[in-house]
Amino acid sequence: MAGKELHVITNGRRTWTEIGQTAVQIHSLVTAIHIREKAKSPDEVFIGVQHLLALGVPAAKLYVNGLPAVAEALRLGGLHLPGSSPPLQEIIRIAVARIGFSVHSTEEAALREAEGADYVLFGHIYETASKPGLAARGLEQLAETASRVRIPVLAIGGMTPDRVQDVLATGAAGIAVMSGIWEAEDPLATIQTYHQVLGHKGVML
Repeated sequence: MAGKELHVITNGRRTWTEIGQTAVQIHSLVTAIHIREKAKSPDEVFIGVQHLLALGVPAAKLYVNGLPAVAEALRLGGLHLPGSSPPLQEIIRIAVARIGFSVHSTEEAALREAEGADYVLFGHIYETASKPGLAARGLEQLAETASRVRIPVLAIGGMTPDRVQDVLATGAAGIAVMSGIWEAEDPLATIQTYHQVLGHKGVML
């Protein structure tokens, strides 16, 4: 796959219809769309993801957060787990292509790599409204983490197109965006901008 990874994470503020409308537009331009709907029950998430699949969003592009049973039952592309999750060895390896974790330190990233994680999401890098009052970890910690592990390290938190080059210069494998897409006036145009600055030359299939 040309260029760096681009993950889009739902923010729990959109209906399934709205999520579907955006997902249909952007899925060919992103690595993954994470379904992160903490306020919804597993059954609601299961039905919502089925809706996205029925709209034509490829299962391989859909990652579900925190719900291994949903990821496996729908044969999704990935499962993403919070940093508070138990060691990966204690989680039955399910039939998804990738399992990743949120991490907040270099040590956590190295530990998850040793457990067998396929990637880590490291943040938050910049100050962000979604983490009020919490200090950003910054580019220096991101660079240290990216140099310490071999699996992809994806940066999250305050990711804007004009910051992407500085982020990639640390050795990060890509970025993850949340409000930058779901709160955008034109999500497709916004994704196209991220797609270009991440170094993609064409549409990812």
